[in-house]
Amino acid sequence: MANSVTVKDVAREARVSIGTVSRVFNNHKNVTEEVRLRVLKAASHVGYFGRNGQNMYSSNGKGAGNRALKEIGFLYYFNVGITTLAMNPFWSHIFQGVESEARKSNVKLTYRAISELCQTPERLLSAIYEMKVGGILLLGDAEPAIIRLLQSTKLPLVLLNNYIPGISVDAVLANNFEGARVAVDYLISEGHQHIAFIGGPTLEGPRPINTFYSIERRATGYRTSLLDAGLLINYALYEAGNLDIDGGYEACKRLIERNVQFSAIFCANDATAIGAMKALREKGYRIPEDVSVVGFDDIDMVEHLTPALTTVRINKEAMGYTAVKQLLWRSTDIDAACVVSLIEVELIKRNSVLSHVPE
Repeated sequence: MANSVTVKDVAREARVSIGTVSRVFNNHKNVTEEVRLRVLKAASHVGYFGRNGQNMYSSNGKGAGNRALKEIGFLYYFNVGITTLAMNPFWSHIFQGVESEARKSNVKLTYRAISELCQTPERLLSAIYEMKVGGILLLGDAEPAIIRLLQSTKLPLVLLNNYIPGISVDAVLANNFEGARVAVDYLISEGHQHIAFIGGPTLEGPRPINTFYSIERRATGYRTSLLDAGLLINYALYEAGNLDIDGGYEACKRLIERNVQFSAIFCANDATAIGAMKALREKGYRIPEDVSVVGFDDIDMVEHLTPALTTVRINKEAMGYTAVKQLLWRSTDIDAACVVSLIEVELIKRNSVLSHVPE
């Protein structure tokens, strides 16, 4: 029934005239903001967005039941101090993959940061309608309420580098668990038994749980590797950071000041590892002679560090182009079962790890 939703249905839901709905949809100025937001919210609620917008889809020549996206909204949301999307070496490569596949598929991209819009649901819905896109890629660590709001537009949606258990939505992520497990397995094979972990922001509770799904999967891989090797999980070796260089530096300083024994640190991302290496040097530790360090992501600069950083490489471009392909597929079958795609990872061994003889 969703395909039969009309302007009349929106007007009935919003308790306004069809003419008022038309004026809102055509961005006329003689509509109050209160009425405008009410109409947009009603349109979202009845499923008007994405099913009826004539500019959103074009025929692909394969029959009336198949529609190809003409324009994708690339939305990004970050609720912690992560650098600008274009300046961040991790996100910029995902960006490149998205743009490459969009060009290949003749799809237009519209970019929008939405962090500031998410405090008012109606503002976010209004911005999405004004973008007049046929599908959404959402990059970042958006909370469940935001994802449910985007789903209410009935537009095809794919999450990038995020997943929310309990919500049926397509997602594309790196194989974070396997990457972390392989990294810590490598440290253990080199003789390290006391391996610290620096992750991201954590929730309150009996044990630290990372607020970001991808980082928690890396933490789970770390713990699994230790348990599989018969090693105890020592939360005194577990420190939270904020996933940037300064956060890694401060977290590592706290770890050192705790005066616990460790011969290696596995960091949840490369920025954290860079900060940790700075803190270790300031405290007189040699890398890797005294402490081995492993990161995650393989951002551009880490092979040029001294020593070059051992890390887990993510095919970031593949994350981007896979997300576009998944969104294009979703647009042809909006009711199909949701799919979570894991992108392969690879351990890149460099000079920041040295064999350790347990005392």
